[in-house]
Amino acid sequence: MKKKNFIYISALCALMSFSFTSCGDDEDPIPEVPENPDPTPDQPTEDDSFMALYFLNSGNIGNNNSSLYMYDIEKDEVVPDYFLAQNGRGLGDTAQDMIVYGDKMYITVSGENTIEVTDLHAKSIKQIKVDQQPRYMAADGGKVYVSYFNGEVARLDTASLEMDVTVKVGRNPEQMVVASNKLFVTNSGGMDLYTEVGADKTVSVIDLASFTEMAKVEVVLNPTRIVADEQGYVYVVSMGNYADIPNTLQKINVESLEVTPVISCPNATEMAYMDDILYTYYAQYDADWNTTITYTMYNTQTGVAKEWKKDTEVKKPYGLCAAGSNIYVTESDFTNNGDIYAFDTTGKLILKAGAGLNPMKIVLAQKDNI
Repeated sequence: MKKKNFIYISALCALMSFSFTSCGDDEDPIPEVPENPDPTPDQPTEDDSFMALYFLNSGNIGNNNSSLYMYDIEKDEVVPDYFLAQNGRGLGDTAQDMIVYGDKMYITVSGENTIEVTDLHAKSIKQIKVDQQPRYMAADGGKVYVSYFNGEVARLDTASLEMDVTVKVGRNPEQMVVASNKLFVTNSGGMDLYTEVGADKTVSVIDLASFTEMAKVEVVLNPTRIVADEQGYVYVVSMGNYADIPNTLQKINVESLEVTPVISCPNATEMAYMDDILYTYYAQYDADWNTTITYTMYNTQTGVAKEWKKDTEVKKPYGLCAAGSNIYVTESDFTNNGDIYAFDTTGKLILKAGAGLNPMKIVLAQKDNI
């Protein structure tokens, strides 16, 4: 990667705070402007100019080897085990999700039943112990919402850093997104996929004002991924049953809750959304576990899909994320440390960086330059 190109692209977003949910997506507020006691505001403080990319690596289940890497934009280098270096302890077993919201980062660690709250330098503010496996997060209105694998969604107050209420949803809830003052939650039921009960096939709709479930919307079997656009839709990837029901992309009208298939882009494994474009890849395996990867760009305004052409091949994609002005594809073979590929919207590679084992989420953390 050319460092100057990355800094230039990232600087275009210097007045915004980023996060994304799939490894797509959460709506962050613009942080409040603090009082500046410095009489010479033209001289930025260290925090004012701070900007870094974080790579969350889940590790392998049961091996206690989750990690957080930091790509130092100013020095153009990757700092491994950054959370460990900042806090004198690791994340633990199976990190699951990470978002930036306001001036904090939040990391769910499913195997430890913890939610790590840090500042933007990854220094721990609070480790929240919960009694269930935390999975994914979304944020809105000063609250962070956390899906619990036991079938609940919990609400975290970002001022007190206390969990204040939970609501029952479907089985094994996964990703969530906020749209039209509602929280849309994918209920996978994945733990029952090969039992007589079978996987879930619903998306719970939670009214944020009352924090109650107002509806369950039926979709294709085993929904997991979800993002929202600006046209009044949320997009859902259902994983199917890995046999005769394929990975399926569909959309839900956030007002009528009507579900329609995405005809021009029917299949997806992972997705990320940015500026009216839904970026997806579809990983299809044959009987010998050979993989065919299809990358697609779907325009959410026009409904037109086309091949997402990139100048660099990612042979074993593991995750897909949007952060800043770039789309990130993570790569993993489940055994060795993975890599991060950052592409601009034309498909040009602007960064390839080493990550940890099973990199699954990238966020851009920065202080507003105020």
